[in-house]
Amino acid sequence: MKRATSKEGALSPIALLISMYFPPEPGGGATAAWNRALILHKIGYSVFVISGFPSYPTGKVIDPMYKRKLFYVEKSENFTLIRLRLLPLESNGYLRRFVLFTNFILLSLFWLPKILTVVSRIKLVYAIAPILFSSYLGYIYSKVTGSFFIYEASDLWPEELVAFKTKLSPVIFFIGKFLAKISYSLPDMIVVTTKLASQFVTNNYKPNVLVYDLPIGVEPSKYQIKSKEHARKVLIEKKIIPHDLVSRFIVLYAGIISKVTRVENVVYAANKLNGKGNNISFLVVGEGEEKTRLEEIKHRDDINNLFLLPFQNTNLVPYLISAADVCLISLPPEPIYEVTVSTKFFDYLACHKPQIAICAGELADIINSNNLGYTVRDGEIDKLVDMILSLQNTPSLRETMEQNSYKILHQFSLDNLAVEFSSVLKKEFGKVK
Repeated sequence: MKRATSKEGALSPIALLISMYFPPEPGGGATAAWNRALILHKIGYSVFVISGFPSYPTGKVIDPMYKRKLFYVEKSENFTLIRLRLLPLESNGYLRRFVLFTNFILLSLFWLPKILTVVSRIKLVYAIAPILFSSYLGYIYSKVTGSFFIYEASDLWPEELVAFKTKLSPVIFFIGKFLAKISYSLPDMIVVTTKLASQFVTNNYKPNVLVYDLPIGVEPSKYQIKSKEHARKVLIEKKIIPHDLVSRFIVLYAGIISKVTRVENVVYAANKLNGKGNNISFLVVGEGEEKTRLEEIKHRDDINNLFLLPFQNTNLVPYLISAADVCLISLPPEPIYEVTVSTKFFDYLACHKPQIAICAGELADIINSNNLGYTVRDGEIDKLVDMILSLQNTPSLRETMEQNSYKILHQFSLDNLAVEFSSVLKKEFGKVK
């Protein structure tokens, strides 16, 4: 394969990004992987990506171009994608996810000789997903290719896995802690997504390499600002949302619907405001194992101001966010999630939307210190309702939060993050030469 060249005509160094998820798949994992690939591109790499065929979260491969294929190479924007066909399993529950993770790892190793005929002279391996296991896979690829290895611990396992205690939690934690310690000992550099996560990994695992906090960030050009009216018109024409919402005050939650994300908080808030003549509607856009239960609650309690939509195509996400008046984020209340900043925070920020986050820790600090919205704790439904009403009744407050979002957007733009990351990466490369 012909190698990419820079504007000056010189051969570009090659980076291999390993991520089970990648757009057009929905979800934070795919978004994070695309952002990392774009950062690597911005700092001068020719980026190749190993990922699965687009099938998250249903496990079904819809696009006909993948029909009867097990291995497929395609060009997407600035990247070359090496796609592998995974088992047709829905990403639902710990067991199925573990099987899918294992499937991706084994296929990536099985196809390694063929992958290295597609991409050669790799200078950097960047492994991001699946969680924990990608460190082992990235290490193997880096050793085979003699390249610098970065492992991104975008989620902290086993701590997050055992946050919701079960009978097997002690065993899982013991084994997981052992595997995690090994995974942090393999790379030449570790990337996490927040400052608190960097402190956690450093203090608990004491790796011998740099632990660098690189926010997920956002590419503002993907979220060209659209007026609320125009965005709603487009969504109504495409029959994504009903015409009744054209003049409503819309509160949006977009993301995974699981026991972890506690989206029932949003449903309970909608129920409290239902039928009160406040002109407020709630949009919950996403999939997950808890969605069926939320649908049952909606029908049982006749919550007419709540609309549950499936995941939408990624090109519609800016329209959904632009159509909203306020955007919601919901994180679990367990302490380990205080080191997390949701990918959706950056999407909402790029559209300059006021945010209400059900969270604590680093995300709460960012929102509160920059006056981007409000934060509330899990289960504080009355407080959540009061915050929504406050934003509905105070347009000037919403405008201030929108302006504040615009002011700090550059801090989290991929251009800015790329400049900072490039400087750090050059220093770390120097240490291993």
